[in-house]
Parts: sequence; structure tokens; C-alpha cells
Amino acid sequence: MSLKSQLAFALVSATASLGLLAAPAVAQETLIGKASFMENCAVCHGADGAGDGPVADLFAQKPGNLKHLAKNNNGVFPFSEVYQAIDGRREIKGHGSTEMPVWGGLFKEDSYAYTVHPGIKAEEIVQGRILALVYYLQGIQE
Repeated sequence: MSLKSQLAFALVSATASLGLLAAPAVAQETLIGKASFMENCAVCHGADGAGDGPVADLFAQKPGNLKHLAKNNNGVFPFSEVYQAIDGRREIKGHGSTEMPVWGGLFKEDSYAYTVHPGIKAEEIVQGRILALVYYLQGIQE
């Protein structure tokens, strides 16, 4: 992601946290989320999130179908739980302790290069990237 995209993303994230996010910005986050999903998640969870990525068969427990998160939660998308699963604060039993990378930590390392702008912290960029992924996953529910 370019510096300009990272800075814009951090601004969208900060705006969202203040409750000032407009609908078009959510659409932008969904596009960023899809790109991030394809880059970081699709290899295990599949391009459409169905759990059938190219390396899915290498795991003792096949990656879950991310399109059924709401369906498996009485029709309600578990926003907070998904966010915490991505950033590594929530353990996923099927992932064990090492199969799914803790993306929060990896995203933070990637973000340090973009914190040269005053007032933007790596943690804010990480939060924005994770929120974009969660919004994307929310959008692909069946």
C-alpha cells in the first residue's frame, strides 16, 4: 500500500473511531479490505472466503468458511470477535497457537515506515487495516 493510501486509510480509521464516518468511506474501506484479504488471507481462506485456499488442505483443521460467520452466529455478524481474531487478541481454537498469523503484529511492523507524518501512529494504521478487513468480511456474508 502506498504512503498516500496508508495516510488516507489512517485518516478514515481515525474518523471512524470518532463516529464521523460517512457511507462512501465505508465503501472505500471495503475495497481496501478486499485487497488486504487477497494479499494476506486468501491463500488459506480462499479468494471468496469459503475456506478453500490453495494451502487449506495442509492444515490439520481446514480454515473456516468466512462467508458463514453471521450465519453461524444467529444471523448477526460478530464484528468485535472477528476484529480480535485478526489482531491476535482472541484465540481461535481451530487455529491452534501458530497456524494463523497474528496479523495485528505483522501489520504494525509494516506500518512503521508510514508513521513519518506527524500525528499518525503505527497502531492507528493497524486499526484501520484490520477494520477494513472486518468490513470486507461483513460484506461477503451469505
